Amino acid sequence: MGKGKDKDVEASIEVENYAVGIYPRSQLLVTATRKNHPNLAELFRKGKQSWINVQRRAGLTYVADPMIDWDDIFRPFAKVKGISLGPLNRFFETNTFYRRLIVNDALDGYGSIARSMLALDLMKEDRKVASLPDPYTFSMLNENRYYKSYEEYLFAVADMLNAEAKALAREGVEIIQLNAPSLAYEFSNGKREVELALIKDAIGRVKKGLKSKIYLYPYFGNVAGIFDELLDMKVDGIGIDASSTKLTSIVDYNIDKDLVIGIVDAMNTRLEEVKSTASALHFILDRMDVKHVVLATSNSLEYLPYRFAVKKVSILGKITRLLNAKQKGLTP
Repeated sequence: MGKGKDKDVEASIEVENYAVGIYPRSQLLVTATRKNHPNLAELFRKGKQSWINVQRRAGLTYVADPMIDWDDIFRPFAKVKGISLGPLNRFFETNTFYRRLIVNDALDGYGSIARSMLALDLMKEDRKVASLPDPYTFSMLNENRYYKSYEEYLFAVADMLNAEAKALAREGVEIIQLNAPSLAYEFSNGKREVELALIKDAIGRVKKGLKSKIYLYPYFGNVAGIFDELLDMKVDGIGIDASSTKLTSIVDYNIDKDLVIGIVDAMNTRLEEVKSTASALHFILDRMDVKHVVLATSNSLEYLPYRFAVKKVSILGKITRLLNAKQKGLTP
């Protein structure tokens, strides 16, 4: 742990932003999906283009595929050899569900699954960001019936995600965010069934040989108690869900990685007040020792009604612009 920023050092952090993860479907898409519309694939593509335009209008630094054709963060990986679909399970303490994957054999036949599900061709001129589940969350929320030890299973998942990430990197995706809700949820509740050292090794395997940046983003729990250990992870950036972890709890760390701050609450329809949020962030960042900051939503926007998700993306852009102006001394 460091002692934060030297008071004589003027804050000049350039703040970027993105909103990554599964977005909500429009009512048109919800109806089309329920009726199994014959042109569903084309409707999804049009829906993706619409969400990409929303991100562009908001002025987001990085643009993400809205993943509206992903039923949950694991479902596409049912295409992997050795995996079959299991029962529905509640996704943490939300009213959404995911289909548990059953690992029945050695994982194989992966490397282009996520890429095939993302409309990266619609973002040729954009700086791109994408997300994958982190290996710990994947291994904990799905079921292993093949590998003889948890470590072997975890590392097999990590190797799969490494191949998937490399495919995204080859398509020009600059940042790949590993969504790690299990990490935050379990460790904030004192459930240390798996040592962080083992998780660190697995995440290092995902990062191996990648030119794109890898960010680890824990959410659904307070990670202040393990933040020093998170900083030791072999990644380019660490995320903080500001609705669960207070920024003031990490203000004294010397953060030598990019810091992702999930400042826009994706679990609440209450709209953030742009001026007060930007001012609070400016005050805290002025006291932090951090090299690069990315503002984001606290998690996937899928939990919000469509129209509120649109507003949240716009607010994220406005907060970032005002904060950058404050950082440059252009506004009080």
